Amino acid sequence: METELADYIFNYSSQFYNDKERKAIDHHFGLVKKVDRFADDAPEPFAKLKTRFLTDDPEVLELLKDGYSNFIMKTAERIYHYHKSELKLNLCPKCNKIARTPKAKQCRFCGHDWH
Repeated sequence: METELADYIFNYSSQFYNDKERKAIDHHFGLVKKVDRFADDAPEPFAKLKTRFLTDDPEVLELLKDGYSNFIMKTAERIYHYHKSELKLNLCPKCNKIARTPKAKQCRFCGHDWH
């Protein structure tokens, strides 16, 4: 699967994420925002961030073990495999490549404009 298509599916088809994928996304977000630095005895709002975003679920951590880019690719491939007929892909009418967003009306690859 091309990176552009995987990114499009991952970004615009979140209704097809499973529970483990949602937890993996939250965990990655928590790591990026460094919520793990808050002590367990931190003021309540900060302590809750840690439990809200981070997980020790081995199945979730397994999804992220090869990096977030690989997780995006595998999630998009799973969604495409199981939900291909339900996906609303915005493809260029000229070159048939994926548009940048679902509402885009100009191809980023060939420059075709379908406004």
